[in-house]
Amino acid sequence: MKLKELKQLIEGCHVEDLNNELEAIVISKENKIFKTDSIRVDTDSGRIIIATQDSEQFKLNKLNADKEMEFAKKMLSIKSVETEKGLNH
Repeated sequence: MKLKELKQLIEGCHVEDLNNELEAIVISKENKIFKTDSIRVDTDSGRIIIATQDSEQFKLNKLNADKEMEFAKKMLSIKSVETEKGLNH
């Protein structure tokens, strides 16, 4: 999946579904299942990073996900201002 496809998937969601919390469900080779809400989309590398609750990276991954979201909101704000000024063709 490409990032632009992920964007289309999200934009195509029903409005009520956009407020759902995301949870990753991973099924291992041995059919072991783990669930986590420590999910980060790393837009620079095109990776989705998932950390289990018992991992050392769990809190850091969530923190980095928050930073990714702050950056995305900043970019959306910039694009909005450019659109209002007619700079975005």
